[in-house]
Amino acid sequence: MLVGTRRHEIMKLLDRKQQVTITELAERFNVSQMTIRRDLDQMESEGKIQRSHGGAVKIKRYMGANYEQRSGESPLEKAAIAKEAASHIQDGMSIILDAGTTTAAMVHELERFRNLKVITRDLHIALLLSNEERFGSLDVYCTGGRVSKWAYSMDGIYTERMVDSVTVDIAFLTCEAVSCEKGAMAWSPVLVGARQSSMKAANTRILLADATKFSYTSFAIFSDLGAFDEIITDDRLDEREVGVVRDSGYALRVVSAET
Repeated sequence: MLVGTRRHEIMKLLDRKQQVTITELAERFNVSQMTIRRDLDQMESEGKIQRSHGGAVKIKRYMGANYEQRSGESPLEKAAIAKEAASHIQDGMSIILDAGTTTAAMVHELERFRNLKVITRDLHIALLLSNEERFGSLDVYCTGGRVSKWAYSMDGIYTERMVDSVTVDIAFLTCEAVSCEKGAMAWSPVLVGARQSSMKAANTRILLADATKFSYTSFAIFSDLGAFDEIITDDRLDEREVGVVRDSGYALRVVSAET
């Protein structure tokens, strides 16, 4: 196997497992551990991975990727998370959908509900839900605020004021990183207020975070994980990490992508 092909396969493996060891890679590709160390050293220098004790983890981008790029990442896993999230909804409820491609995946699920009140700061979600033929019975509210051109979302004081003025049954929150020690994190402090306001407004708080968000940290913490009634992720999350989250007392729901 060519060096470039092997490194490409390592990245594909990290997309599924999030963490790999030198020993398992050497056995998988039938090469020496020294060869794998050289591969990982080079991949780290290129900013693709982060070396860990005895192996490597994939570096997660927290900003810079636009909406279109992010929407193409892990579509099956996001759809499975969205389906599980929607199982908490009943006709006539009021809900908040945070901005993000995982909450956007919930739009398809909302088509079967009637008389929902939906509040979102995501311009893409608001536009989809404005389809009268599909979502005619839904009452949709889009917050004001500063528009993020790369994320198609709104944030800032005007967003927070709007959300602070309502009470909802469920808030579905997203994040850029999840850590048992740190909590749910955003890439920028400008996003903290809107998410905290959404949590205050809701009777039930659910965090939607695909497996790529775990075991990393980002710049701004907006909540301890204990503040969420449930955390929904996909089954690419390492079993060890699943155990850590559950042993910490957090309600974690792991779903499988439908293929």
